[in-house]
Amino acid sequence: MVYHLRRTLIAVVFFVLSYIALSALHSHLDPNTSKSEEEREDSVWIATSKYWVDRQACRYLGLCGLAHYRPDPAMKPWNRKSAMKNTNDQIFLGGGGGDDIHAEYLDWEDIIDDGKNSPDAWEGDPRVLKDVPQFVLDHAPLIHLYSGEQFWPSDINEHLMYTTPYINHTTMNMTNDQHTLYNLQRLNSKVKGKYSFMASKEDVEDRPEWLGSPYNKPVPYEDDDGEVEEVGAFEFSEASDPKDEDVEWWDPYRYAEENKIALPLRPQEAPKPNLKIDLRKSKRSTGPSARNEKAKASNLGPTMPKPGGYSPAPAVLVMVDKGNGILDAFWFYFYSYNLGTTVLNIRFGNHVGDWEHSLIRFKDGVPKAVFFSAHSGGLAYSYNAVEKGKGKGREGRPILYSALGSHAMYASPGSQPYVLPFGLLADVTDKGPLWDPALNYLAYHFNTSITHDADAHSISASGSHWDPTSPLSGSAPHALTPSERTSSFQPASCNPKAPLSWWWYTGHWGDKFYDLNDRRQWRFAGQYHYVNGPLGPIYKNLGRSRLCQSSGPCRIVESLKEGKKKTWLGTD
Repeated sequence: MVYHLRRTLIAVVFFVLSYIALSALHSHLDPNTSKSEEEREDSVWIATSKYWVDRQACRYLGLCGLAHYRPDPAMKPWNRKSAMKNTNDQIFLGGGGGDDIHAEYLDWEDIIDDGKNSPDAWEGDPRVLKDVPQFVLDHAPLIHLYSGEQFWPSDINEHLMYTTPYINHTTMNMTNDQHTLYNLQRLNSKVKGKYSFMASKEDVEDRPEWLGSPYNKPVPYEDDDGEVEEVGAFEFSEASDPKDEDVEWWDPYRYAEENKIALPLRPQEAPKPNLKIDLRKSKRSTGPSARNEKAKASNLGPTMPKPGGYSPAPAVLVMVDKGNGILDAFWFYFYSYNLGTTVLNIRFGNHVGDWEHSLIRFKDGVPKAVFFSAHSGGLAYSYNAVEKGKGKGREGRPILYSALGSHAMYASPGSQPYVLPFGLLADVTDKGPLWDPALNYLAYHFNTSITHDADAHSISASGSHWDPTSPLSGSAPHALTPSERTSSFQPASCNPKAPLSWWWYTGHWGDKFYDLNDRRQWRFAGQYHYVNGPLGPIYKNLGRSRLCQSSGPCRIVESLKEGKKKTWLGTD
């Protein structure tokens, strides 16, 4: 009896000490010094629990929602059949049929009407649409999605079909309105971005089909045998600072004779935010049958063969000219769900909506470096150090690896530890299905000022540091129109009618983190089971001078093996 009691006591003490140690270690190793949105609402969040014991355990022991804990597998048993079915209803971008998706909107040609009949008269005019340089496409990234992935790339337009506007946890009750990529910005006039959420219409723990988007899994290449390759060894070389001839592209802010400042569009030239939408025509059906009907409306047709690497979910290409021949090509990838990683079989960090990105920096058309985003950080590699594709149409293009569930970007396959030591918290990547974003994308040019040593977490959509205090809109930066901003956003000439409104949406692309009294929520060691949905790409510090999206040291890694020794924020 005494023996068993002693063993139980030792186990409890060991658990408590381990728990405290991990909590302290996480706080010490995580270099993010600013509080998260969730942390700022801590006292209010704890108070949502109905039970006194739960509230006290949360405040003083850090064990919040302990009774809610249960295993959280990627795929629920009742969803396996749906996820494994043959998905031959893939469609190409642009198969919307016009009436039911795009409705009526302000055409780009309507914006430019100055009576300039000669092509020479448009030379240097910022309103003229620019093409996608061929060198950007020739060096477009290729992405290995994880072989066991359950949450595949998603179409942002389809994501909006299954979500609805919320102010925190309260619906806006906009039942007669359908929000699309062409009018999403209108929400900025109703609520400040901090409190604006596009919340799921369904319980995400039921794993509805749109959440995983299995129909967007990339088409296999003809030379792909379906086998996942073993992780190989990489040659080691020392990381080094840029050579003298490289400093200009490495940090254009420091070495430019005159810092680049964006020239905004004049008010009469900017796209009007109040788009003409026939809401009766914008009602849509959902599911495979609806996707087949969209495919029939496409010029390509539903039976056209899809090339290897193609996904019906479009990527977003945003090009930012940094001056002096320096061009940053940002590739954004959207997923409707982020499945968090596990520590001791406890899952943390789930959220609805997931924006990931990579960046390829060019100098005079030559690729110099690649940035891989991972969680709130990432690593920058020399272009020559990154693995390159093989096979027709893939030669010389950089290979990226998307982690299971979290979709964080890495330069090599295998286990990818971050924050906690000993691999307690780690992403995992492998040579799963290969996605070629260059086969289906929306392309834009973003003209913005260069930022130096800025942190992506503190940059608002207006380019300023702003801390809203009320959800009601007024003269806050989140209510500004594109013509009033310090930046301009234009579609590339290859897709002149691409939607613009979604870019300026300042809210979250998913649910607000659930209250403590919600059965789906818990928090241990300061880590939530569910966190807020992400803000959009405009918050990713696209004007950055150096390649890293956050402030602090930013070194370029010169080998893959050296990159494995770096943390997720680029430190040793």
